[in-house]
Amino acid sequence: MSQSVPATYAGERSALATLARHEIVAYLKHPLFLVGVALIAVAVAFGDDDESSSLYYVIVPATCLGVFGIMVMAGLVRRSDQAHAAAGTVVLSERERTYALASAAIVPFTVGLAFFAWAVWDYHAHPPLDNTMPFGDVGDGWVYAMLFALGTLSTLGGPILGLVVGRWLQFRGAAILCSVGLILFSIFFQGIVEPVRTFRVFWPWTYFGGPYGIDGDPERWLILSGSPQWYCLYLVVLCALGVVVAGLHDREVPRAGLARVAGGLVVVAVVLGTLTMVTGPEEQTNPLPSPGAEE
Repeated sequence: MSQSVPATYAGERSALATLARHEIVAYLKHPLFLVGVALIAVAVAFGDDDESSSLYYVIVPATCLGVFGIMVMAGLVRRSDQAHAAAGTVVLSERERTYALASAAIVPFTVGLAFFAWAVWDYHAHPPLDNTMPFGDVGDGWVYAMLFALGTLSTLGGPILGLVVGRWLQFRGAAILCSVGLILFSIFFQGIVEPVRTFRVFWPWTYFGGPYGIDGDPERWLILSGSPQWYCLYLVVLCALGVVVAGLHDREVPRAGLARVAGGLVVVAVVLGTLTMVTGPEEQTNPLPSPGAEE
């Protein structure tokens, strides 16, 4: 015998679903998102890099959907709060509205999945040169994980970060400031600074190889230590943690249970980040000279 759903609960679920669809459409129509998609389309249309195929193209969706997504989502949070204040009635709590906003991240993530499909196809259709990467005992699985982490999960993580920024940092220019800070710290943690290479994987965007150079060949390709497979799981947990942290901003509903969830996710993230750091290939140098090295 089926159990009837209370009318109030059913109404809240319906209102939440309706609001989630509204936020998805709002994200889909946002000018900055459309600009980001257009830039990705142009980059893909011009084709891959002659040396490294699609492996270094992950910066395109990471910037055009990830970094842009911080500003898009923070703007949607602000618009949602303004609409809620103008309505004058409480239909859904702030936390429920936060979850509805989080559902809109499916829009850039879908584009990120399409980019991943293209990047994998292009990697096989136009393989990287032997003197770039992958090389040695690093194979296709390593490449797929790196592409998915940096080129696809970044399109989810950026908007989730924007949700956190929109909820907790409500001063003017917060999203732009965080976007610039994210870019600057990502440059620092991408592997070019040797002392931080080992624990760089705790940052939410970092390379796993590139033309970092050696003595006598400043463009020689290296593979850095760490497991991009574990890194993918680490990023997924960070995204979940971001949604929970954004939900914790609502002080009108009990927060103890959600705080415990956040604490559990922090522990899982630390474990996965550590696994990312201590597993996978060791740092290694391509035995072939860089593409630009003199013969």
